[in-house]
Amino acid sequence: MNLSRKVYVVAAWLFLAGVVTQVFLAGMVVVAAQWGWENHVNLGHTLALPLLVMLVTVYSGRFPGAMKRLTWLLFLIYVVQADIVIFLRQDAPVLSALHPVFALFDFALGLALAMRARGLVRDNTLPGPAPEPAAGD
Repeated sequence: MNLSRKVYVVAAWLFLAGVVTQVFLAGMVVVAAQWGWENHVNLGHTLALPLLVMLVTVYSGRFPGAMKRLTWLLFLIYVVQADIVIFLRQDAPVLSALHPVFALFDFALGLALAMRARGLVRDNTLPGPAPEPAAGD
């Protein structure tokens, strides 16, 4: 089995766990009024790490083109959510309200990628040309 594919799977599940934790941390601020936003903000920026690992290993693991495109889409959604939309609170509050909506996209797309990658690791399939027939066949 390809090590890069296994690393991709681990990174994808770590990213998903981080998204779920982010929702919990936001709930602790907004609903429970127990904590400040520091934990949420810090974890949010840390979630770039598993995404960067996914971007590297999606190529080294020779994943299908669709998974490469979806991994880039997930990274783009994350960047828009974490580094653009959230900072529009003063100038465009309605757009900044999309920040938690993007978390839904993060989770759905991350889950789809994690499950697809796990299936490819289990099947141990690598894309490529079909094997040549043996001589005398």
